[in-house]
Amino acid sequence: MDTILKQQLLSLGTPEDDYQHHIFLSPLQLHKNSKLHTKLSLLIEKYVQETKGQRGAKQLEIFRCHWQWVLLGLSRSLVTNSWLVVSLKKNTYAEDIWLQRYDIKYASVKPIVNYLEAQGLAQVLKGKKYKGQPSRTRLFPTETLSSQIWEYVLDQEQPIEGPYLTLNEHDDGWQETLFKLDEDHPDLADMIAINEFLKPHRWACKAPVRLVYKHTPFQGGRLITPFQSLPDRRARIRINTQIDGQPICEVDYNANHLRLNLALFAKEYAGETPYEDICIESGVASRDMVKKFITVAMGASSEMAARNSLARERFNGDLFSRIHSGVRKRYPKLQLFKGWGIFAQNLEGQILKDVMLEGIKEDIVCLPVHDAVAVKQQHQDWAREVMLETWQEHLDGVETKVKVDLA
Repeated sequence: MDTILKQQLLSLGTPEDDYQHHIFLSPLQLHKNSKLHTKLSLLIEKYVQETKGQRGAKQLEIFRCHWQWVLLGLSRSLVTNSWLVVSLKKNTYAEDIWLQRYDIKYASVKPIVNYLEAQGLAQVLKGKKYKGQPSRTRLFPTETLSSQIWEYVLDQEQPIEGPYLTLNEHDDGWQETLFKLDEDHPDLADMIAINEFLKPHRWACKAPVRLVYKHTPFQGGRLITPFQSLPDRRARIRINTQIDGQPICEVDYNANHLRLNLALFAKEYAGETPYEDICIESGVASRDMVKKFITVAMGASSEMAARNSLARERFNGDLFSRIHSGVRKRYPKLQLFKGWGIFAQNLEGQILKDVMLEGIKEDIVCLPVHDAVAVKQQHQDWAREVMLETWQEHLDGVETKVKVDLA
């Protein structure tokens, strides 16, 4: 399994340089039961000794922590096929609330990045602007460093601690801010309960599960945790990980945003095969093209905005019109081009949060994966039943469909 995992990780190649493939430096550690503690300590000490300069004992300990965070962060980059984002601007450390909260220091990050670049251990992309946000540097391990850190990909974790609610005020997702709510706020109480339950359990890329609001805390948010960023298409890594040493499965809602839209606005069940039905009505063979159309059309604020967005996905005008016509024939009450995508994500997040809370009652770990949950394979029947019941409770009894994905 280790050999297969290493081959899969290296086969992913260099990630795309966009927000979807960025992760941020955070205080990572190995799970307490990992067998790799000694090996990691020796690797960290090797690099500390080569870069310690004139630091005294106290500064050296801080520097050692940063080396651990960077090495395990790059390990997480490897397994999520993402760039590790750091800042090489000193003033950013006085302004960024996350850097301050995690006590990440410019004086430690800068020499580590310089060393990794000089030694050919990391690819380094510097100074890209993000819609007016401070320039950030992106790192990704080269093959030399990857061979040293790939073993840690499933054992590294972030301590489970707040904040469990954040506010994403920008459309590109770059800046998340913290805000204060009373502890009896229902979402905060729920997220505290979920994370407290998860603390003693073990899974790949363990980290807090956060509820991330978009623009305003007065509408529901999406459940976000690094586990859901593990690859599962180009390489089936996520589905081959474990929860508490047991094999997992993923139980996911089929065509969820389409079904949510139709149930909410028309009280209508979408049938067994909604995307395939649209394929037949539109004369388009590709289910993926239909799915892409639905996702964009429900999220766009206008038909023109949807056309422009899909044009970048190699949709010509004829294909757009054919699928649009097929949708109207099969689902005349489906709401399109009204910017509903964000509300679908929010409703989806609330449903999954309730599923996770039901799991706590039965001592069952549920990890959110977009429109699905990952559970131990032995709990798949429980997950199917609870997910169907919870969805119907949120949608006034309208039925939906789930499917189970096994390794």
